[in-house]
Amino acid sequence: MEGSRVNTAARVKAVREGERGREQIFVYELSEQDLGAGSSLGNDKCWVTSKATGAIEQLFSLDIGRAVAGAVNIRYSTAQHGVRHRSDSVAGTHQAQVPFCGPETRVQLEETRHGRFRLHPAYQRKTFELVGGLEVSETLFVPHTPQTDPVAVYQLITVRNKTVRARSVRVFAYANLRGGTAGDIVGKFDDSLGALLARNESEPDWVRIFGFNLPATAYMTTHDVNRAYDPVNVLPLTNDLSARGTIFGVVQVDLEVAPGEEEELAVILVFSPEGEALARETFAAARDFRRAFQETLEHYRAKLSISQLATPDPIINQGVQWAKANMLRVMGDYPVARAFTNEPGVSSNVVIRDLAWFVYGCDWLDPSFSRDMLRVAARMRYPTGKLAEFFNAIDGRIEDYGLNINDDTPLFVLAVGHHYHATGDLDFLREIFPTVEMAIRYILSQRDSRGLIFCTARGENVWGIASWRNVIPDYSINGAVTELNSLCYGALREAAHLARAIERDELSAELDQKAEELKRAINEHLINPDNGMYYLNIDADGNRHTDVTSDEVSPVMFKVAPEAVAFRIISRLNGSDFWTEAGLRTVSRHSPYYDPSKHVGLLGGVWPGVVFWYAFAAAKYHPEAMIRGLHDGYRAYLSDPRKNNTVPGQFSEWFDGESLVNRGMRLSPWEPPRYLWAALEGLAGVNIEGGQLQIEPRLPPDWKWLALRNLPYCGRAISFVIVREGNTQRIYATEPLASQRDVTVCGQDVSDGVEVWSDLATVIAFAQDGQLYVFIGNNSSRTLIVPFELGGLIEDNRTYKVHTFSSEYGGWVESGESAGRELTGLAASIEPQGFFIIRFQLK
Repeated sequence: MEGSRVNTAARVKAVREGERGREQIFVYELSEQDLGAGSSLGNDKCWVTSKATGAIEQLFSLDIGRAVAGAVNIRYSTAQHGVRHRSDSVAGTHQAQVPFCGPETRVQLEETRHGRFRLHPAYQRKTFELVGGLEVSETLFVPHTPQTDPVAVYQLITVRNKTVRARSVRVFAYANLRGGTAGDIVGKFDDSLGALLARNESEPDWVRIFGFNLPATAYMTTHDVNRAYDPVNVLPLTNDLSARGTIFGVVQVDLEVAPGEEEELAVILVFSPEGEALARETFAAARDFRRAFQETLEHYRAKLSISQLATPDPIINQGVQWAKANMLRVMGDYPVARAFTNEPGVSSNVVIRDLAWFVYGCDWLDPSFSRDMLRVAARMRYPTGKLAEFFNAIDGRIEDYGLNINDDTPLFVLAVGHHYHATGDLDFLREIFPTVEMAIRYILSQRDSRGLIFCTARGENVWGIASWRNVIPDYSINGAVTELNSLCYGALREAAHLARAIERDELSAELDQKAEELKRAINEHLINPDNGMYYLNIDADGNRHTDVTSDEVSPVMFKVAPEAVAFRIISRLNGSDFWTEAGLRTVSRHSPYYDPSKHVGLLGGVWPGVVFWYAFAAAKYHPEAMIRGLHDGYRAYLSDPRKNNTVPGQFSEWFDGESLVNRGMRLSPWEPPRYLWAALEGLAGVNIEGGQLQIEPRLPPDWKWLALRNLPYCGRAISFVIVREGNTQRIYATEPLASQRDVTVCGQDVSDGVEVWSDLATVIAFAQDGQLYVFIGNNSSRTLIVPFELGGLIEDNRTYKVHTFSSEYGGWVESGESAGRELTGLAASIEPQGFFIIRFQLK
């Protein structure tokens, strides 16, 4: 079930979970001492954060945009063990050291050593030992399925008795029932559910239900928060529900655990904004916790099997998988539309810029979600055609900060283009194109006399920055901004492609011309002749800002920069004053503006999304810099998580430019899709520009292979492997692919039919017309002996010609003929980070 250790940062162990060789999932294991914060989990309707102890921190409802419950703590005690209570007759100087306990109090069972965490895309599990030979695991998850999910959170508890005597265990669960709502909570006990029910008096339809999968044996509501953590005063529950306001709900259940056996139960908290009846229905269904957990695991396995990238670099492989997991967690169903907020658990605002970049990654994971987001973004525009800066996903309110233009409008057009090229959905394009055309006309209306797109704002911060770095206090980026103009050029080119797709040829020609005019204007007016790179901007007063910042990647990404200029930019940003162990600083460490820890990291912090932009932009010019960006950018999340305020597997927001401590969100929704996009379209070379799929992988010189499975493209799934064969590169694929490399079409992806007995190897297999190709790649830095089984892919009673290719040997070798029964179980020796191919031809 579990695989062996793979290459990771210090103190974080990565293992592969699942059937060997088949859709294995990377999970992380580490000590409680090495974790400074817990996982963040989400589904269609809720968002849950957790603490370093493994306890739930809060439950947030997407429908009302508030936390509906705070911390949930679980404690363990017994029915018989208590500290002898204090007597009035106790005297002397040591009296104050005697614990004060009532005759009915019991003690909490203490942990005997630090626990261990397992961080899985679908859940978080903490395992620890209590005194008395009890081993406990607490598994935190939210139900996440293809259907609409409830506002619900679980802590699954397993108590295992490792002794030869029976153990009686009393489990208490404490919940802050107010969360971020008004302090007017009232509770009652529902006998039919055996659980506490709590509502706001001011909002009587806001109902929580808190309990176990079993009926609670005792309960109460209280203001006595000390009950949740006093080690020697575990008081009996009174069944008193008179407490009101900011209250805690407490429920109890008693377990009898036989020697060598274990008992399971679940702490369950659900919420409904639509009244008691729906809350009761939700809780009753939630009691089947095993089904909910299994369905959640299956949903994540199915989704993570989409766009599976495998390379010789295990850190990048982990990053691609966890990027998809992070995206799944933040994809919500709000009252206005399906979308994601820019700050889960805090805000309900959806920023168009972030939505557009999310589409770039989401098209390779869940294109339907991209389509729904683009539809709602199209509605969030002004009559002029300008897109809003953000909309509120609960009430639909829009805001533009008074800017005549910024990056939201061109990014919307670019995202529509990306989605169309990835899906081929012509009906959707025809539906949304009127909004695209309005947006383009608006962009063109904002040109100045030089032909540059010009932001007229003269404010500061969000009211005066026409850039993604738009929240810097006392700072402006207005006028002719290189980043904005580059995006607008890309949007014009994209709109021309889209117009051609719906047979608006005259409009397409016009937009192609306007795009070229803008490109000439950018390269005439915005290149700094002193260094051959671009100005940050020429401001509204005509001042030229010569700052070389990470924003220079924009003219490279969107193909404004001439080749020599692009190469110069990528090389400059690769300098030591920009680069850190976590990736690229937003500005040079030597800039007078440099401040590594303030201004949300926008004047010297490390924003992972910028690192991933750079990785994409660098792919053509410096493949090794691209690998560095993808590797270092993700590795930063694994390196010393307690010190750096990260959670392994979660893409945090931004790092201090000096200490490399995360100072933003522990799970940032806008970073993961950019990583997935950069890895697939930069590294794997999936190029969909212009409406035709081309595959041009960019292997760095020391890489010998790369594989991509189950890439969704225009309604079908594509798989391919690229390998170095001598001095050439060859692609083996499920279908004909346009590429400058040689392509061998091998037929259907049958990889799931191969069982590989190694967790450090990647397998892809293709079958067609009596021919079977099996590719095995070594993900490790040591030679592997890899046993594998072909199961039903080989017919026992047929004869096959066998040929093999080893990256170490560098050529094909004929291995003779064999009966199928002799070929079902084989083994290969594979050099470090190398590959092995075996071809079976049915005779």
